[in-house]
Amino acid sequence: MLYLLPNLLADLEHHEAYLPASVDAAVATLSDLIAENEKEGRRFLRRFHYVAPKTFRDIKIHLLNEHSTFADKQALIASMGKGGAWGLVSDCGMPCLADPGADLVLMARNKGISVSTFAGPSSLLMALVLSGLGGQRFTFHGYLPKEEPALIAELKKIEKVSQKEGSTHLWIETPYRNVRLFQCMLFALQESSWVCLACALTEHGQFVETKQVKEWKRAPEPFIGKRPCIFVLNAASHQI
Repeated sequence: MLYLLPNLLADLEHHEAYLPASVDAAVATLSDLIAENEKEGRRFLRRFHYVAPKTFRDIKIHLLNEHSTFADKQALIASMGKGGAWGLVSDCGMPCLADPGADLVLMARNKGISVSTFAGPSSLLMALVLSGLGGQRFTFHGYLPKEEPALIAELKKIEKVSQKEGSTHLWIETPYRNVRLFQCMLFALQESSWVCLACALTEHGQFVETKQVKEWKRAPEPFIGKRPCIFVLNAASHQI
C-alpha cells in the first residue's frame, strides 16, 4: 500500500485545521516514508506523535527528489512490493503536484501496488479557486524561462492561448525572483488581462489579490518578495 500524504503549506503549530483525521490514521500504520529529504520527513512525522504506535524515529525514511535516478525509484518499488504501509510526502502541499512522485505512482500501479490519497492543501488549487478566474479549463506551467526575452515571449504566448480558450494559467517562481517575474508580467501582458497573486497561502500573512494589469500598474507594489507565490492569469474578458 502506498499513501500519498498531504502536508501543510506553512509552519503551523497544529495540522488539524488542514489535514483530515484519515491522514492521522494512515500515518499510524506506516512502516516506511518517502520524502524529499530526511529532515522534512521527520518533521512531518513528529506532527503525528500522539497517534502512531511507534515513535517518528522508528519509521524508515527513503529519499525521492530531483536527484533520484530511475534505478532509485525501481528500488523503492521493489521494497514496496514486499509489503508494509508506505507513505509519500512532499515538503509542503500535495505530492505529485509541482513536486516529485508522479512517476513513482505510475510505477506502483504498474506493479499492482494499491495507491490511496487524501484531501489536503494544495497551493495550486487554492490559488485557482481563490483567484476567481475560473477552473473549467486551466494549465499549470511550473517555472517559466529565467532569461527575460524568453520569459516575455512565453508570457505573451500563454496570454494568447488564454484569450482564445478563456482558460486560466498558473505558474510559480523561486521566491527571491518573484518581484522580477511580476514586473515582467506587467510589461509583457495586455492591460485588460487579469492577474492574481496568491502568496503565503494558509500563513498568518496570506496575500491574495486579483486585478487587471492596468490596475496592478496603478496600485502600490505588492509585498511578494521571498514568499511562496502562485501567479494566476486569465486574459479573457470578465463581466464584473
